[in-house]
Amino acid sequence: MKKFLLLTVTVLLLSSCVYTSRFDVSQLEKMGGEGRAVITVSVPALIESGVIENSDLLSRVDRVSLELAPESTEYPLPLSEWSVTGTANGLLSSTEVGTFMIWSPDFIRSRTAGPKHYVNRSLGIEAGVPEEGIALFTTGSYNEAYSRLFSSSSVQTPLMVADAMRKADAALYLVSPVTLPPLGFDIPRETMVKIESILLLLESGSDSFMLSGVIDMDSEDSARTLCTYLRNLLVQDIRRRGEKLDVKALSGIFTYEGTALRISDFTVSFDSVSGLLTKEL
Repeated sequence: MKKFLLLTVTVLLLSSCVYTSRFDVSQLEKMGGEGRAVITVSVPALIESGVIENSDLLSRVDRVSLELAPESTEYPLPLSEWSVTGTANGLLSSTEVGTFMIWSPDFIRSRTAGPKHYVNRSLGIEAGVPEEGIALFTTGSYNEAYSRLFSSSSVQTPLMVADAMRKADAALYLVSPVTLPPLGFDIPRETMVKIESILLLLESGSDSFMLSGVIDMDSEDSARTLCTYLRNLLVQDIRRRGEKLDVKALSGIFTYEGTALRISDFTVSFDSVSGLLTKEL
């Protein structure tokens, strides 16, 4: 069973408790590191856009943030082959969640030393509520995840980047990626290894998402090469769909300055985002 499906099930279970208010996720800054991907999504924004279907359970989740660590160097690496640690945001009661897990035949109380948490061996997930309002889940060690995200002061994602991600409807951040999740861009591996970092931000509009962001490369030549490649990829896609080319408008979507390739006002349909999320679920 795919890990993203397992995590979705866990989030639904953990979010079944009632809460009275919402707040942001401070652990986002502690996620990440070299080769790891950080993803955060606003659940209400995805529901409103129709990307995911609303339900009584999902309506109680405000934001989900995930840290993905690749388990191999396969490229591109399917989302099911990344180990995942994440938080679900929304004043979850530790007492209510604990009661639910105690009575659930799928979860057992962990007897290992450390913070209280529960284990679902069939799903390969450890989960708990380290603080009121935040559910923590992982396909790895709960104690290790708790230590990094709640006990450590080490920051992996810069504050300015984390702030930009929090304000977006969905965001992705990677540093020195050894592989990439499927992103819809078939970036050649010889170009991918020259990427220093990637920050992609999605904002929902009336009938589509707008993608913006910056990809930092190891040199200006690499930024120019990637810019040309992405422009050509976009032109080919437009021609394939039989749409009219607006060269001037297209040239402004991918630009570069020095080692930074910038993405501005790139339209992404709701269906494309929905497909990207659900094909791995």
